[in-house]
Amino acid sequence: MKILVVTNMYPGANQNHVTQGIFVEEQVQALRVAGGDVDVLTIDGFRRKFSYLESLVRVMWAVKRRRYDIVHYHFGLSAISAPLVKLGTGARVFVTFHGSDVMGGGLTRIASLLAAKFSDVCIVVSEEIRGRLGAIPKACFVIPCAVNEIFFSPNLNREDRDQQGQVVVFPSSPKRAEKDYPLFTKTLEIVRSRWGINVTERHIDGLSRVAVRELLDTADCMLMTSHREGSPQSVKEAMSMRLPVVSVNVGDVGVMLKDCPGNAVVASRDPEILAQQVAGILTLGTRSKGRDRLSELGYFSGNIACRLMRLYEDVVEGQLSDRNSGAGTRTNEIN
Repeated sequence: MKILVVTNMYPGANQNHVTQGIFVEEQVQALRVAGGDVDVLTIDGFRRKFSYLESLVRVMWAVKRRRYDIVHYHFGLSAISAPLVKLGTGARVFVTFHGSDVMGGGLTRIASLLAAKFSDVCIVVSEEIRGRLGAIPKACFVIPCAVNEIFFSPNLNREDRDQQGQVVVFPSSPKRAEKDYPLFTKTLEIVRSRWGINVTERHIDGLSRVAVRELLDTADCMLMTSHREGSPQSVKEAMSMRLPVVSVNVGDVGVMLKDCPGNAVVASRDPEILAQQVAGILTLGTRSKGRDRLSELGYFSGNIACRLMRLYEDVVEGQLSDRNSGAGTRTNEIN
């Protein structure tokens, strides 16, 4: 099966963020292992917005030349060519929505909703995102991006870690307002003052992939305070490394951490409550059962690739349409 992945986020494309879109690359690699003949077309939207208009020609030329069975877009704005592909070629159109494409506003949301209308299948990384698509997609499946369980495998050389205090990880850049760094810092201030715990904060942004793995392996807790998430890769990577996670209830974190010992999901954004959970985890000092939970959910790379290949085959062979005949708009959790 020939598959073209079209995306505006792929490692190495943006030198200021060399690992941006690493989860898309890992999905491509896993699809190839699962038997897919996969090519990638990147849109350098970070350079200039005109790149999206240029992609109309680039994508159509590629699809007509190689006669792809599937064109799979990652991020709604990347799918600006979806109507042309749908109407002008025999390829089936898939669009994966990652969150800010449909949960934001402006041109990006408009383009995303148009892409959803012309897709054969919409994929969302969390149920919350599906809700923002409304009744547009004929078939919409909740399939989160996978975690590379081989790369993110705990080593626990904890004797080599920084001994200046217990380490709590902020899973993004403090400059990104939607990640709510002020809530993170306020929570740690309370942990220090009320529980007397010597806490050192570390940030994931700017680190190499190897450095991220080492940080998650030797840290003591991750604290997520985001206002908005889809299916956060940082949480999955922490879980795969058995690093305890405390998070506000955002995206699909509640699903991932449900009944998962060594982690906590807090319904409110109260720093006092978050601090209590962080202090409890730091005091206990044990690793989480996150890796076992990811395995149970089928969130490892090979699992997700097999789900996607099965879905591609159903659509190409017409089985999805038969199965969904008369069903109208529906959501499916692929297991």
